[in-house]
Amino acid sequence: MRWMVWLLVAFAAAVGLALLMRFNHGNVAILWPPYRVEVSVNLALVLLAAGFVALHLVLVGTARALRLPQRVREYRARRQQEQAVGALRDSVLAFFEGRLARVERFAQVAQANPSTAGPAALIAARSAQRMQEAARRDRWLADAQADPGTANALLMTQAELAVEDRRTQEALEIVERLHAKGARHIVSLRTALRAYEQAERWDEVLRTLRLVEKRDALHPAAVRRLRDRAYGELVVRKAGDATALRGLWRSMRPDERALPELAALTAKALAEAGAADEGRKIVEQALDAGWDDAPADAYARIGGLPLRDRLERLEGWRKRYGDEPGLLVALGRVCASEKLWGKAEEYLRLAVKNQPSVAVHAALGELYEGLGRKEEAGAQFREAARLAVGG
Repeated sequence: MRWMVWLLVAFAAAVGLALLMRFNHGNVAILWPPYRVEVSVNLALVLLAAGFVALHLVLVGTARALRLPQRVREYRARRQQEQAVGALRDSVLAFFEGRLARVERFAQVAQANPSTAGPAALIAARSAQRMQEAARRDRWLADAQADPGTANALLMTQAELAVEDRRTQEALEIVERLHAKGARHIVSLRTALRAYEQAERWDEVLRTLRLVEKRDALHPAAVRRLRDRAYGELVVRKAGDATALRGLWRSMRPDERALPELAALTAKALAEAGAADEGRKIVEQALDAGWDDAPADAYARIGGLPLRDRLERLEGWRKRYGDEPGLLVALGRVCASEKLWGKAEEYLRLAVKNQPSVAVHAALGELYEGLGRKEEAGAQFREAARLAVGG
């Protein structure tokens, strides 16, 4: 439809021009002694238009000819960039496919272009790391330093590779440089967490773990395992120092102090450091908040309180939570510590009846062993071992 409109416009212009020339009877004289040339105005106009068009075409052709080398260079650069981008894409795909030898071959092609050289070097360095080629990995990392745009990515890669190689001090220095730049994203925090764990800097582990947990960047089971280990290591370091243990306990968040495993661990450590009353209060608060075997076991092992008071507290929790095996074991241990052998056996027998477990059979075996009933003790220990291996 559009070409028909333009065709009509061209016809109309031609008709208009023909009508205009019919009424033009003038001449144009050109004097070039000894010559004189006369042409009609219409022909002069046609010649001028044709000359303009010819001059325009000559100038355009000349300009294009002069620009031809530049266009060839641009074409070659564009072609090279397309090849480099394609090689980088193939390198990334080969890395995730596990074809590590191909990764470095594609990366070498991608390095031909400055815009892809840095990323290609980083992906090749990770590939070399997986193949345990430390020298090639270091060469690729050195190549990546030439690209300023990959500075943070290079630091992140170096930190992760250092953690994998257990070059702990180097990893910590790189992580601190990243954090100084404000790079506290999830991956950097997880890398820092692994580095602090390797360096056994447990205070930093707990601090970083709280940040990771806040962002849901680690599975809750992994968070719990690592927190228990870090806190346990700190308790061991501060063992025998009741003041330091109190400070450690107060440094924990309220939700962390509510964890029964941490409460039991702290209570035992305080009791061993001569602060049994404080330890007992911690496990009492934990058991008042909810049932768990760990604080119950800790309560049974902390002395310094009259037997009647300890039994009253335990029986109170028994009324509240029922015949929990851990609670019955705690009652049995308390009675055994006061040489109430009959009551101790009664509680432990009831625990075995309600829910046999490794801990219950082991506790009953220890009781029989203390009473000199070797055969019955052996039977209980064998049953505990059978349950432990899933027999």
